[in-house]
Amino acid sequence: MKPDRLDRAALSAMAAIACGIGIMLWRGDQVGVQITRAAPAAGAEGVPIRSPLSFTFSEAMITESLEGRVSLSPQISGSLHWNGATAFFTPAGPLQPDTAYTVTIVAGARSQRGRLFLRDAQWSFRTGHPRVVYLSPALEVGNLYLAEIDGATPPRPITSEPYGVFDFAISPDGTRIVYSANRDESGARDLWLINLDGSRRDLLVACDQQVCQSPTWAADSLRVAFERRTLIDGAVGRSPGPARIWLIDIATRQAAPLFPQTGDAAGQKLGALPRWAPVGDRLSYYDPLESAISIVDTRSGEIVQVPSVLGDSGAWSPDGNQLIYSELVAVDAGQFSQMLRADLTTNVITPLTALTTTNDMSIAWSPSGTWIAFSRQSIRNGAGFVSLGPQVWVSRADSGEARPLTDQPEYSYGGLRWSPDETWIAVVRTNLGTPNPRPEVWLIRAGLGPGLAEQRLLATDATIPAWTP
Repeated sequence: MKPDRLDRAALSAMAAIACGIGIMLWRGDQVGVQITRAAPAAGAEGVPIRSPLSFTFSEAMITESLEGRVSLSPQISGSLHWNGATAFFTPAGPLQPDTAYTVTIVAGARSQRGRLFLRDAQWSFRTGHPRVVYLSPALEVGNLYLAEIDGATPPRPITSEPYGVFDFAISPDGTRIVYSANRDESGARDLWLINLDGSRRDLLVACDQQVCQSPTWAADSLRVAFERRTLIDGAVGRSPGPARIWLIDIATRQAAPLFPQTGDAAGQKLGALPRWAPVGDRLSYYDPLESAISIVDTRSGEIVQVPSVLGDSGAWSPDGNQLIYSELVAVDAGQFSQMLRADLTTNVITPLTALTTTNDMSIAWSPSGTWIAFSRQSIRNGAGFVSLGPQVWVSRADSGEARPLTDQPEYSYGGLRWSPDETWIAVVRTNLGTPNPRPEVWLIRAGLGPGLAEQRLLATDATIPAWTP
């Protein structure tokens, strides 16, 4: 049968498509695999000193083919891991502050389709240096300030909320802050987003007749979890009701409950004090109905629970595989809070430190995962008589061996936070011997040798210190 005009047109079109595909394949082989995105980006300034490097390829790669082809100058060793077509290079230690670094990826890596990364790629960025953000004044209408730790530069205000900031969290990439602010005298609190330098203040979540607070960033700096509580009228005014956990996508501004309201029990789950793991998608929160710390995988929805009665959601290890928390332990001598370690890879709970006649609290894991800082309050004679203020202690994460950094029981130490380079611990210190004391933010040098540590006053009438990454 002789092909008609329509058949000839169809064959011509198919031939053209085949030719086009052939040209595209040939051009693809000539161009090779490309890097479509890199972080930190070329020319980035103020990069966190513990920032991982990531680069996304145009195709899925043979992961082993990139080994030994990634380097930093000034030189620092690191480890390589993958998530799809994106490679992450994690330096073995913190980068040097205020230093220009050059990333080099040597040609030769191969994609799963057989194409080569044909030409060396190279770009540069510059690190910043750790600073402290805090809330001041502590007991009145407070706002956020950014302070250098050398004490030579006056702190710079970040916010100017007329009814005050309640709490806040700094994004892992160090560029933005999400904070809860009192809207007016109604008791409502909204969530706001602002750059670290105080620019681009944007309303993130309007919480009408509600309180939104306790924000925490996901490791990707793209999602925030927070508490949402409905204001309830009472005999003496309005007060926040039970907390539920919500999530918001920063790019789309779409907010939704962690557990959707489906009308069944799952939709009514309560949760407080959300804390996102430093890596991955797991989120811890305290479940008051179950008297447990719940750890939920926000991608799969899988939940693991750790029994606890003290109401905290724990401190994450830097790798996101362990959680340390305080738990009340009853013995013949009385009741004391002890630090326990939940290993989420083995589902085993073990004591971090031996049980003593003390209350251990305000736990902070060092960025390298080597040390645990915590506040320890001694109980005299084991008879329930509390000595004065909790002191700053450090413990090795592997052995639980602990020792004090301070010995000033007339002061109370809490709110512990490690600097990214593990040189300092920021704390809130309160003088218990002064009527109506005003808390202060102090820096304690984490000298991990014998003896007590150096202390330095950073800010008076201040609280909630947090380090920029």
